[in-house]
Amino acid sequence: MLEPDDALPAGRIVPATLASQTYERLRRDIVDAHYAPGQKLGTRQLSERYDVGLAPLREALTRLSREGLVVQHDRRGFAVPNFGGAHLEELSRTRSWLNDIALRASIDYADQTWVQGLVQAYHRLARLDRYLKGKDGPRENPEWEAAHRDFHTALIAGCRSRWMIDYCNQMFEASTYYRRYSRITAEYRKGRENEHEKLFQAAVSLQADEAARLMRKHVMETAQRVQERLLAESARPGLRS
Repeated sequence: MLEPDDALPAGRIVPATLASQTYERLRRDIVDAHYAPGQKLGTRQLSERYDVGLAPLREALTRLSREGLVVQHDRRGFAVPNFGGAHLEELSRTRSWLNDIALRASIDYADQTWVQGLVQAYHRLARLDRYLKGKDGPRENPEWEAAHRDFHTALIAGCRSRWMIDYCNQMFEASTYYRRYSRITAEYRKGRENEHEKLFQAAVSLQADEAARLMRKHVMETAQRVQERLLAESARPGLRS
C-alpha cells in the first residue's frame, strides 16, 4: 500500500492546486465585472496580477473558456466575451429551458434530502441582508450573493443529473456578470425580494407548474431589466471607467 507521501509526486499536486485557485479568483473577478466586455486578458499581465505561473494560468483560462466566461482566439489569446443583447437573450432563454427541466425533475424525484437542503438554503438566504452600508451608498453583501447562488442550486439539486446542475450553475454565473456589469439599482432589487419566497414555497410544496412558471418569470424579468440598463449605459459614453 502506498503511503500518503508516496501517492503522487509533489510536483503533480501543486500545479493543479494553483490552477484551481487561479480559476476561482479569475472567475470571480470576471463575474464581478472587474473586466469589461471584450477586454483582452493578457497572460503575462494576469500572471503578475495573480502571482502565478503561465502554465496554471493558461489552464484556468482554458477552463473558463469552456464555461463561456472567456473566449479564446487562435492567435490573439484570451479575452472577456463581448457580451451584448443577443447573447443575453440567448443565455436567458437557454437558462430558462434547462432550469425548467431540472426544477421539474427535482420535484418529481423529491425526497427528504432535497427538501431539507432546499429549506436550509432558503432560510440562510432569507436571514441575510442583500446590501451592506458603505460610505458611497449600499454595496453588495458577498455572503448574500453566495447564499443566493446556493439557493438556486438547491432548487435543482434533486434532478439526479450532475451535468444539468453544472450547466445551470455556469449560466447562473454568466447571468451574474450581466447583473453586476449593468449595475441594476438596489431599489429595483429590493422590490423583487419576495420572488425567492414565492419560488421556495411553490417548490417545497411540490407544485411543479407554479414553481417552473415563477422560475421563468424570475429569470426573464431580470434579463429584461438588465437589457434596459445596458441600453441606457450604451447611450452614455464614458460612463464606465
